[in-house]
Amino acid sequence: MPVGLVTSRWGRWLLPFVAAALGVVAGWLVPGAAQPASLEEYTDGVAARVPERLERDEVPGAAVAVVVDGQLAWADGFGVADHETGIPVTADTVFQAGSISKSLIAWATVALAEEGSVDLDAPVEAQLDGWQLSESSYPTQQVTPRRLLAHTAGLPFAIGGLPTSTEQLRGGQVDRELFTLEREPGEGFVYSNPGFSVLALLVEEAGDAPLPEVMDEVVLGPLGMDDSTFALDASLAERAATGHTADGEPVPVDWPAPVGASGLHTTSVDLARFVEATVDVDAGGGVLAAEALAELHRPHVDTAGVPHALMADASGLGHFVETLPNGERAVAHAGEEEGWVGGYVAVPATGDGIVVLTNSRRGYPLLIDEAATWADWRELDSLRLTRVSDGLATALRGVIGLLAGTGLVLLVALASDLINGRRRLAPWAPARRVARLAQLAAAGVLVATWWGVLAPPLATFVPRLTHWTSAAVALLAAMLVASAASAPTRDIPTDR
Repeated sequence: MPVGLVTSRWGRWLLPFVAAALGVVAGWLVPGAAQPASLEEYTDGVAARVPERLERDEVPGAAVAVVVDGQLAWADGFGVADHETGIPVTADTVFQAGSISKSLIAWATVALAEEGSVDLDAPVEAQLDGWQLSESSYPTQQVTPRRLLAHTAGLPFAIGGLPTSTEQLRGGQVDRELFTLEREPGEGFVYSNPGFSVLALLVEEAGDAPLPEVMDEVVLGPLGMDDSTFALDASLAERAATGHTADGEPVPVDWPAPVGASGLHTTSVDLARFVEATVDVDAGGGVLAAEALAELHRPHVDTAGVPHALMADASGLGHFVETLPNGERAVAHAGEEEGWVGGYVAVPATGDGIVVLTNSRRGYPLLIDEAATWADWRELDSLRLTRVSDGLATALRGVIGLLAGTGLVLLVALASDLINGRRRLAPWAPARRVARLAQLAAAGVLVATWWGVLAPPLATFVPRLTHWTSAAVALLAAMLVASAASAPTRDIPTDR
């Protein structure tokens, strides 16, 4: 990058104005909100905020429920369940819950262990009727239900290609690589969707009935989750929210989800009933003994990898676990499917909880914002996910300022030099060829790193700032290319 472009009189004149403008933009991008004191004030705030956030993030609809002192205190829906029909979302609208399903599968597994149908610490293969993990260099006999629940069994992460039914898994109609150990069982955390597919098979066989029936009998029914199911029927489908991709394309309500790793259809009210049972530390909602519930919520292994290490301190059994700054323990799980994002947070010691369900893959900012506002209201201190999201947003604002400021300075300086004849477009001029090639390479690396690596995951969590960063990246990359394609007039050979 030619030093003259940055240190020119135009560049020095422009820098203070660029900094001031970026400060104004950063202030505009940072939301502010007064903290309410009462439930009514808080829920009035939710009713005012959520529609604005739905419009801001291009999310069709959402439902929110709040648990206070161990009881469902309030629930409501916002926006529409389907753009085409315009049917409004209510507290009883059915959503796909994604990986929130894992928490329910964990409850079923531990409940079956309490009655003696499952041994949490015995090899899982020995508890399945002939089904086995793929051969590997690691000992499959060390894969236990407890390790599967804690994501320490050594199975891979995996998203695509997972079985959507236990019949597919039992019949071998799956990619066996997904069920091949990648590390020694018990040697650290790897979030594993295939592991919960294995647990779904175990729950089904231990319960001696199809998985949806076992889940109804062992967990959903006893907790009063009457509008929840692992097998969507016609009556619930009529009340279900259509999913929407990040691009806004509709996803049918019966989109086939990976069995065990996902598959729960639920409402904000029903999931709040699960949260009620989660904070019922003495009775476990009548499903689990206090000791079993404590085991589900106990930190079993530190999280690792992106994004899970950014979302919580540790993994319990089917739950993420976090020690809040005030010393309280929060248990939580988020979930996403092709067209849905949701999550819950519960603090057993205080009896507090929140549920947020959306019908869009763009729902994470709403989930994070509402969880943060709720935590402030309940004086629970900040959640890790909120702190990470805030830190990420702050870092991106700094990146936007740096990239956009540099790009604008280069733009003004280059335009000034071209207008005054100090530089000319001369892409093939031999002078300073190495430096100009380095500029082109820097532009290529910048674009490839941003759009190929960083932008896709960041767009899920901070879409607005991702758009601004994309614009700043495009500006700086364009100016690097323009600089490389021009040269000082004195360095351009003239014909004599």
